[in-house]
Parts: sequence; C-alpha cells; structure tokens
Amino acid sequence: MFARPIRKAEYGQALPVAIDDMLTEIRTQSNTIGAVMDKVQPQLEAMDAGTLAAVSHVYITGCGDSFFAGLAARLAFEQYAGVPTEPAEALEFGRYTAEFIPPQSLVLGISNSGKATRAVEALANGRRAGAHTVAITGNSKGWLAQEAHTVLNQSAESNGKALTMPSNLDTSAPRRGSFGLANYLASLTTLYLTALHLGQVRGRLTANQADALRAELRGLAAVLDETVTQCSPAAEAYAESVKDVYHFAILGAGPSYASSLFYAAKTFELARVNGVSQELEEWAHEQFFLTGPGTQMIFIAPPGRSTSRVLELMQTARTMGANRVVVTDAAGTLVGGQAEVLLPVAGETREVFSPMVYCVPGELFATYLARARGRQAFEFDSETQYVMNMVTIQESQIIEFGSERGR
Repeated sequence: MFARPIRKAEYGQALPVAIDDMLTEIRTQSNTIGAVMDKVQPQLEAMDAGTLAAVSHVYITGCGDSFFAGLAARLAFEQYAGVPTEPAEALEFGRYTAEFIPPQSLVLGISNSGKATRAVEALANGRRAGAHTVAITGNSKGWLAQEAHTVLNQSAESNGKALTMPSNLDTSAPRRGSFGLANYLASLTTLYLTALHLGQVRGRLTANQADALRAELRGLAAVLDETVTQCSPAAEAYAESVKDVYHFAILGAGPSYASSLFYAAKTFELARVNGVSQELEEWAHEQFFLTGPGTQMIFIAPPGRSTSRVLELMQTARTMGANRVVVTDAAGTLVGGQAEVLLPVAGETREVFSPMVYCVPGELFATYLARARGRQAFEFDSETQYVMNMVTIQESQIIEFGSERGR
C-alpha cells in the first residue's frame, strides 16, 4: 500500500474552453484517427507474438472516457480476436477483479495523461496477479507506463501540433482546458487496432482481412467529418429547444451503451445538466416509471443487433408521451421516422466500429446546449472546484492486492 506525493502546484489556473474553440475541436478531431494509426500499428507489430497468441482473456480498464472506450471496443475484441473480453472500471478491476484473473490474461490500462491514480492501481494489481499489462497512454513516461510490461504510446501530432496530449502535462505553460475529445477517439483507435492485431496473431483474421478492416477504420475520418456537417444544424436546433431542460435519458446497447455513457459525460462537463445513461433494455425495467409527457429520451441506434428493440421501445416512449430523439444513419433507416428529432450520422458504419463516428452528435449537442445555457465548456465554478477535481483523480492512495507473480 502506498500513496503518490501531492503535487497541487502543477495544476496552474483553470481556464474554460470557449464554445467556438470546442466546435473547432469537434470539426478537426478526425485528424487523430490516421495519426494514431500510423503511430500505434508499428508498436503493436513489435509486441511479442507468442505472448499475444497465448492470451486467454482480455481486460480493458480505465476511468471516465477511458472506461467508455473499453466498453465500446469489447465487441471488436470478441468478434475479431475471438477472445473473451471484459471492460472494467478501474477501481472495480484494481480492487475487486485483478487478484482473481485467470492465467494468460492481457490487461489493457488506459489513461491518456498517465496520471489517473485508479488506472495506475488497476494496472499495477493486474501485473501483480501475473497478467501481461499494456499501458495505452499519451504519456510514455507517466505513472501508468511505469506499471506496464508494454506501452502503446498514442500521443499524436499534426504539423507539429499535439492532437491528444492533455494540456496539463505541460507544466511550463499556462493551463488551458483540455477538451478530451481527441483523446477518446485516440483510445478507440488504439483499441480497435489492438483487437485486429490480436485477431491476426491468433489466426482469427488473415492478413488481408485485417488490412481491409484497418483501411475501413482509417476511412472513418471522412465519415466523421461529414457527420459533423450533416448533424450540426439538427444538434444546434435541438439544444436550443431544450435549453431549460435539466434531465435527459440517453439509451444504447452493445457498443452504443458506451456511446450513451460518453454522451452523458459531455452533458456534465460542458452543459452542466444531468444526462443519465442507461442500457437500452434496462430503461424498460427501471426509468420507464419516470417517463411521461415531456421526458427527453435520446436513443443511440446504429443499424445492428439492437435495432428491433429500439423500435419497440420508441413506440413505448411514444405511448407514454416522451420526446424521442434518435441518433442513427442520415437516411433515418428503420428508426429515424419514429422520432421527433433525428441527429444524423453520415454513411453506414458497421455497428462494431460505430462509436468512432456516433460520438459526434453527442459532442455537438452538449456543446450547443452549453452555449444555449450561457456556459463555456469545461467551466469550473471556482478554482477550488478545479483543484479538487485534479487532486481527487490524481492524488489518491494506491492499494496493492494479491501476490507478486508478474514481475
């Protein structure tokens, strides 16, 4: 058991992000996909193939957006790599799961800053339990990297400008609010690449199949850009219409459950309203009892395995008088016509990769809602609130469990 030293002086001053800057980030984040692919794929190919081929179970752990990325990528690991995969929030994994993981486990710990204490703890305890540990990070010298057998450095640049590194890593410059959007996209890209590489090493995918899927992944940058163009007017209009609403139910299943958690997080961080994420089926068993006229419901519905259930629950919501918003392909195929509001996504992205582009409507909605409510993005109420946020995440005690089997 040990604790990291206190470093309050590193945090500097909290500065909010102007809405126009936030919108620029959304419009340009697609550059991250190709940049991360170019940086991470060679690192994957340098990993020991024998270790990867022997993997019996994959755990993906992190906090906040990093945890959501793991949830989003689970289907890719199981479909393409053919290995049981469990996304786990970092505290849950580090303190309740890591000690009992099976032999030949692979633990992927995500923290772009490399400073999130719970992610460090999770990776450290996974290593102590005998797993092969991989740090997915933008800080190759950070605390997370120090606890890993392998580091996948996903920091990426375009024309000499960092795309993913949080600004609070640079202690020599005045702090500017970290947007975090490109970080999420980077983590998704790295995880999908890892799933495809693992599938190829394990013989689940041929080289040609893996290359084709990687090309498809790279092509999603253009789909993301087009989604920004197509979705912006609808997201802005919807945000303006609900600027006085404080509660939103955000529903999704499979990879879209991860997207619903990501959407909810952006409503907290940007607009400072209560977007409640719920797994699609669980809404019918739980929040149904709070649903009535005026309830705002956002369904994240890429065409796929949950489409039929989305249609059924949208009819239920209609009967109860709720306002139904659907995020789906631009043509509104199957489900779009059942909603009062369509937040369109360009193209026809396959469900397994859908979080890569379906993140955009949630980002746009939360940003426009912040503007409609007279707020800037990542706007802390006080310097104390900002410092306590940093301290709470980066300076808590790390507890070790289990025997020292993996060093």
